[in-house]
Amino acid sequence: MANKKISKIVLLGPQGSGKSTQGQVITDYLGIESLAAGDILRSAIQQKTELGNKIASFVNNGEMIPDNLMISLILDELKKTVYKKGFLIDGFPRTIYQASNLDQHYLLDLVINIDIPDELAIQRIVGRRICPNGHVYHIEHHPSGLDSRCEICHQPIHFREDDREDLVRKRLSYYRQETSKLLAYYQQQNKLAVIDGSGSIADVSALIINYLKEHAG
Repeated sequence: MANKKISKIVLLGPQGSGKSTQGQVITDYLGIESLAAGDILRSAIQQKTELGNKIASFVNNGEMIPDNLMISLILDELKKTVYKKGFLIDGFPRTIYQASNLDQHYLLDLVINIDIPDELAIQRIVGRRICPNGHVYHIEHHPSGLDSRCEICHQPIHFREDDREDLVRKRLSYYRQETSKLLAYYQQQNKLAVIDGSGSIADVSALIINYLKEHAG
């Protein structure tokens, strides 16, 4: 991949690969805006509209959101002026159909895949705890110093229902099936960079920044 300006990125990787953390590293480095598909979905669920309730039923059963619904949500979000200088999308696309629809509206510069083994992903996710304001802890690797409350906002931290191991395994299985096709799709476009996400946060960040330094114009 030749050196060029990189401002439109898709970030791929299974749950537990650290996409949200590394996405922040990337957006800070490039000066672009982050769009997390999961945040868009959770916002719709919290609003408890007809659409939000429909999304909640899929999420709580560990099922993927239908393609056309996800495409509509993401494209509507990208119309906002905050993304004019560039964006990093985390959690979308998940299928070839979603990817081809995104390509019809935006020309991507780079697709980064942060990959980790399934068992490591499960270990990271099942031990995760989160507060209502989105601050994340882990019972082994990053426990809260206030036991069952968030160190930052003092709100209760809890185990998310969709972080159950059986649901995580179900999503990972689906993710591997669909993403293998997606990785081939972007590889054919010469836009794919694969990053090993098994290391520490700092190590993975260094791998990504070094790649961007080498390839961003």
